Amino acid sequence: MRFVRRGDNEPSINLTPLIDVVFILLIFFMVSTRFVDEQELTLELPAASAAQPEATPTDLTINVSRDGRYQIEGHVVPATQLVASLRALRAQYPQRSLRVRADGDARHQAVVRVMDAASTAGFARVDIATRAH
Repeated sequence: MRFVRRGDNEPSINLTPLIDVVFILLIFFMVSTRFVDEQELTLELPAASAAQPEATPTDLTINVSRDGRYQIEGHVVPATQLVASLRALRAQYPQRSLRVRADGDARHQAVVRVMDAASTAGFARVDIATRAH
């Protein structure tokens, strides 16, 4: 008769697959997480030390004045007509990008309104013009 020792046949748990899954989850969360440092900053806009050259002739330009008036390619446009005007320009010039030239004292809401209208009109690229220090 053959007797089996209890020490030889004890169940064991293999932790290797569990550790692999934990590391894969860790890598997934590290790659997919956006780390945003939200804090209040003191900014002086629109001056920039690394300002790019002036707009190329293929850029469409929209100006935002200090008092919130909009001018697209030399024509004054009311705020209610921004999206329609930008859609017409987008249809006429589908490959061009949009350059926003805002006065340094323009309200932030006026610039955001232009960027929102540009997004609604279908512009994929919107640049903000700045000046060198």
